[in-house]
Amino acid sequence: MGNSLSAREERTVATLYKDTEVAETYIQKRFSYSWSRLLHRKQVTEVNRVLADLQLGDVLELAPGPARVATQLRGVCRGLMLDQSEEMLAVAKRRLEAAGLTKVWELRSGNAFALDQLGRQFDFLYTFRFLRHFQEDERARLYREISSCLRPKGVFMFDVVNEVVKSKIDTRQPQRLEGELNVYDATYTPKKFCREMQAYGFSVVRFVPVLKHFTVQSWMSYRLDRHLGVISDVLVSLLEVIPAAQPLEWIALCQKMN
Repeated sequence: MGNSLSAREERTVATLYKDTEVAETYIQKRFSYSWSRLLHRKQVTEVNRVLADLQLGDVLELAPGPARVATQLRGVCRGLMLDQSEEMLAVAKRRLEAAGLTKVWELRSGNAFALDQLGRQFDFLYTFRFLRHFQEDERARLYREISSCLRPKGVFMFDVVNEVVKSKIDTRQPQRLEGELNVYDATYTPKKFCREMQAYGFSVVRFVPVLKHFTVQSWMSYRLDRHLGVISDVLVSLLEVIPAAQPLEWIALCQKMN
């Protein structure tokens, strides 16, 4: 399947990931550099933080892909993964088996725009590299579905792209790199994000910056990873300790208001 398709709504996002090659090579291609591995570790850390702090029961992951996050989580009692891509679910199943987590997670093929069909509610829902790919009208549909399947005061977590940094990247690099999936990303300022969450019945509990010095971190990754290996990982991670006003993105934890 070619990457000319611009994914930004329900049909095209689903189609993009219904591809065996994309499913099999997703982690290898999307998380092959130091900066992207750091992004992955931060996401895993934040999900584990919620699991440890809140002692949650039922957990739902939307669009888990190849179970990139779930295989590194601790404290999930009852988990459900929902994905429309049978190809991604097949990879996820193999990875969960290898991690000894098949009794913890149920895998189900289904549509995130029809969560009522699950017939159950959850304490915690998380998803990465999914909500951001939709225009506002379809995000609104997803927010309503998420709210309906969360218990009162339930929480959900997802990634939020920084409008300022994304604009600079697009200006500097108008063409996508070879092999990069062509997907739309919604972008925000913190205030814009809080307004959107409030409009759909959620409060923002935490807003954790990720890749605080992306220009430098990505440059180091592309230039040094091949030659320095783990040392490059360490250097890129150390930069994350230094505060900055404009990270590449945030990990948002939101709570259902009623």
